[in-house]
Amino acid sequence: MSIQQKGIYLEALPPDELVHYAREADQRGFDSAWFSEIIFTDAFTPATAAALQTKRLKLGAGVVGLWGRSPVVMALTAASLAQLSKGRLILGLGTQARSYVTNWHGRAYGKPLLAMREYLTIIKSILQGQNANHEGEIFRVSNFQLPFPVGHHVPIYVGAIGPKMIALAGELADGVMGAIWSLPYIRNVVIPSLKAGAARAGRDAGEIDITLVIPTLVTDDDRSLHLQRGQVMQFASAEKSSPFYRDNVIAGGFEKEYTAMMANIAKRNYAAALECVTDEMVDALTLTGTVAHIRKRMAEIYAAGVTTIQFHPSSPNGYFPLYEGHLEGAPFPQFSMDEHTKSIGRILENL
Repeated sequence: MSIQQKGIYLEALPPDELVHYAREADQRGFDSAWFSEIIFTDAFTPATAAALQTKRLKLGAGVVGLWGRSPVVMALTAASLAQLSKGRLILGLGTQARSYVTNWHGRAYGKPLLAMREYLTIIKSILQGQNANHEGEIFRVSNFQLPFPVGHHVPIYVGAIGPKMIALAGELADGVMGAIWSLPYIRNVVIPSLKAGAARAGRDAGEIDITLVIPTLVTDDDRSLHLQRGQVMQFASAEKSSPFYRDNVIAGGFEKEYTAMMANIAKRNYAAALECVTDEMVDALTLTGTVAHIRKRMAEIYAAGVTTIQFHPSSPNGYFPLYEGHLEGAPFPQFSMDEHTKSIGRILENL
């Protein structure tokens, strides 16, 4: 898949605002809008409302944790939205952080690769109109079949940072969705892992959409990289969400900076940790700066093998914990809805 697409990742807004920006993305020629599902809203409600108010925009539910809904409920929801949107749904699935699963859904988190494989197998069989029977180690379904055909193919994407989950996406999914991958990580880990997984299934890896969610901040000049240090620290330090964030940052050539940052985080010296995040590190892991500079970086990302860039709007100096205990004790900046919506607006107007 060589088409270079662009999408916008929408979160931290009331549902009506999510739909408003989806409409604007549709009008401005964006290929897709993605709706997060962690703590702000569910993914499917705003995606459904957006489906009824847009014409051509693909609507991504992503990534939705597979522990929050049974495979049957997920398939029913996806089938309904695929019909309402006339085939514009993309279903993004992820295992999410351990604390979300145990604290919020009361499920035992374990064997994420096996869980994703079983879940994908069940979902795909249901959406293809088959009678689903699966006696797995984690998920079980007996004798379930949709009473009517979906009528549309529902692309399924897997949220993945590490090579084994990326390979699983190559084997079973229509797309893979990662976050803040560095260019060397894309070339040396993402692409080879995806190809290896595709080869296991006899598939053409070139038909799989490689999607990168990347923190994005459009500014008036290129002396603004420091405004995204918090976003880089937030993701790079999220080892309990995925230990492969570390590998990604180190692959980008920032092992010294990463080690110093994590040492300061361990001492809860967050001001010093932020100082360890250099402008070069920010530039490699985000899209930050003028429109011209961001477009140059986008071209580099596409050239590395990514086929869809999802702009993840960032606020200046903003960062937050990604799970319970992450960056514990840090003085997080106060969230500014005004800055957040300005960031979304700049992306939609300029990119």
